Amino acid sequence: MKLELHRRKAESLADLLAAEGCALDLRCGGNGSCGRCRVQLLSGTYRIDGKERSVSPPGISAKACRTVLESERGCVDVPDRSLRTLPGRILTEWTGNPPPSLPDPVIGIDIGTTTVAAVKLVNGTIVARASAFNGQSRFGDNVISRIVHAGSSKEALEEERRAVRETIDELLAELDASDCVRIGVAGNTVMSLLFHGVDPSPVGTMPFLPPLRCFPIRTARECGLISAPPDLPVLTIPAIAGFVGGDLVGGILRTDPQPGEMLVDIGTNCEMVFRTREGIFCTAAAAGPAFEGSGIPCGSRAVEGAVDHYFPDGTFSVLGGGEAAGLCGSAMIDFLAVMRRKGRLNEFGRLQPKAEQFAFTETLSIREEEISQLLKAKAAVAAGIQTLADSCGTPVRRLLLAGGFARYLDPANARAIGMLPEVECRIVGNTSLAGAAELAAKPELLPELERLSALPHELPLNALPEFENNFIDGLMLP
Repeated sequence: MKLELHRRKAESLADLLAAEGCALDLRCGGNGSCGRCRVQLLSGTYRIDGKERSVSPPGISAKACRTVLESERGCVDVPDRSLRTLPGRILTEWTGNPPPSLPDPVIGIDIGTTTVAAVKLVNGTIVARASAFNGQSRFGDNVISRIVHAGSSKEALEEERRAVRETIDELLAELDASDCVRIGVAGNTVMSLLFHGVDPSPVGTMPFLPPLRCFPIRTARECGLISAPPDLPVLTIPAIAGFVGGDLVGGILRTDPQPGEMLVDIGTNCEMVFRTREGIFCTAAAAGPAFEGSGIPCGSRAVEGAVDHYFPDGTFSVLGGGEAAGLCGSAMIDFLAVMRRKGRLNEFGRLQPKAEQFAFTETLSIREEEISQLLKAKAAVAAGIQTLADSCGTPVRRLLLAGGFARYLDPANARAIGMLPEVECRIVGNTSLAGAAELAAKPELLPELERLSALPHELPLNALPEFENNFIDGLMLP
């Protein structure tokens, strides 16, 4: 998409493009580290990373977040892959019993760090679904980036609250919330705090305690939602701890883990709840956004054109068909497992025979340093599960895998690379969304959810010395 731009103040090229309705993928928060906002500068004078450049066709490639238009006019070409609003495959399904039957329509919303999903229910049946990428992504692709930005000023906090509110409003309009009687919301702790306009800064510093765990019932008007009746009640599932939120409380409600069962939601922040005969314990491991493609040039979210599975014969499947544009997390797991079995990767993740990169197609390849990032993400997940189980003195009998990443994951390959233990795995879907929908249909559940949120004992991994050893072990491929 070619655009003619006019200089305006000292704004970055990314800001200029956003003002033209062309929002870019700024998942690193615009600090230049992810390279997702690359555009082709065709004409004009620009300051790129502090250095002035005059450009003429065929132009040069540059990160829009690190580029400022210096001339009065300029022309740029924005590739589709750099846009923030690509349609994604966002999970709006779950297993288990349907929510309570209620003749009046209700809406459940799952606010994730990366995505927001919503469903409309009548008589316990889903009648409409909607989803989108969280508008807060332009402030960073992880909760720490969001915490830092929100804590920088009252205006920044309001920016993040407004961004998620606008995303939710789009979904409410798509679902038609005009006839609904209630909205239920679930999310990780930071997302819930930001939705309510509460500064999450305390979550980012020791001892990582949230300023609020249980959230007041508010109206759509009070939440700043304009696509729903103003007096519509909005109920939020309470959080457990700073990095274990209402999304896991909804998961506990929906799956009712038994002794030896661990509920794991693998995402940017991998949250875990483990039930033993002595009680319920929880923790979170910072897996990072590698499995969502951040920091990995060949990586991709689960959007059209993303490779979702890589097979032993070297072939792969692409979401929506067509040409492969990138690898999403499930394909990365497949790649590590397949290449290790073939002896093409050694235990350190190095390509065999020695090479700088492995090519999937003429235009899509993965480098050794990117493989290293994947190993760090899988090591964090593996170490979190192992450390939580060891600290409880109870072996894991079964894993309940929640969230969108688990939807495409091949558990056998995840076990083969040492990310998951050699136990039975059950895919349970978006239990956060299911919990939100159940709360919307049955508001009298709120006291029970508050009780459930107070049950787990948090075991912070940074306070457990064995986590570091488990993480180092997890960097290797079996």
